[in-house]
Amino acid sequence: MSFFNQNNIDDDDQVYLPVKSIGTQLPDQTLSEEVEDKIRAKGYKNRFHEASKILVPLRVIAFILIFISLSYLVITQLRYIFFSTSYFELKEFEVSGNSTLNKDYIIKKSGIAPAQHIFSLDCEEVKQRLLNEPLIKDASVELQGLNTLKINITERRPFIYAKFGVAFYEVSEDGVIINTEGMGEKDLPIITGLKLQDATLGTSIAHNDDFYTAKSWIKTLDEKILKQISEINFSKCQNPYIIMLTGEKIFPRNAEDFKNRYIFLRALLDNLRKNNVEPFYLDMRAMNDIVIRPKKISQTNSENRGQTTGG
Repeated sequence: MSFFNQNNIDDDDQVYLPVKSIGTQLPDQTLSEEVEDKIRAKGYKNRFHEASKILVPLRVIAFILIFISLSYLVITQLRYIFFSTSYFELKEFEVSGNSTLNKDYIIKKSGIAPAQHIFSLDCEEVKQRLLNEPLIKDASVELQGLNTLKINITERRPFIYAKFGVAFYEVSEDGVIINTEGMGEKDLPIITGLKLQDATLGTSIAHNDDFYTAKSWIKTLDEKILKQISEINFSKCQNPYIIMLTGEKIFPRNAEDFKNRYIFLRALLDNLRKNNVEPFYLDMRAMNDIVIRPKKISQTNSENRGQTTGG
């Protein structure tokens, strides 16, 4: 066995100590069970921690998959409820404001399909389809509740007959041609001379100057006067003429003047008939006079040719 003195060793000297001296036995280094249990527990904890790091994204993925599956199921069921059942289908139609057009015709013009779902309903589009009908001036469309569609319309009324050739076009006050199949059977003022070569059902002549003038005449004259007029001709818009029901042709100064002197004109026409004078025309364009051009005069009244009377 070797011995050395520690005091004889310098700091710079390297010392090599034997791990085990010859003939010397180290004590047994066996761990206790308690220590081994702690080591095992720590190992389990480390492995669980590592496993947890892997399980976190797996849990997220699983949650996403479950969420997608449930969402698909919900959407499928909602789609079935909304589109495959009758709960959201139109079942009733309320139509108001109509007098000429019947309810079935209005629903047909609306273009709504039978049992149409409310989710495919476009109220503005339905309104525009209704306005394509010339007799409908305005319309409102709204959904009431889940199953009832309310339609309210404003109809156009015939205002005049615009006679063109042998055709009698019914024209509303706003200038829309609402009927072309009549034969003049309605009690409406008849206007002739309007330029309607390209006019068809639904055409608007509101911007036609002749129509504007004719409309002004009709609104100026009283209904009693209009009932005694066969037609008003506007072939020359600034110089229209009137045909009375009794056949006389009148050149008026303007609508207001004709209205003011109408009573005198009627008295004059009655007097001419009593005297067997059939006028070719009467000219009222002078301020205070009415010029009469007779068409046929009896011998006793030959001196009345070209007569002028005040009025």
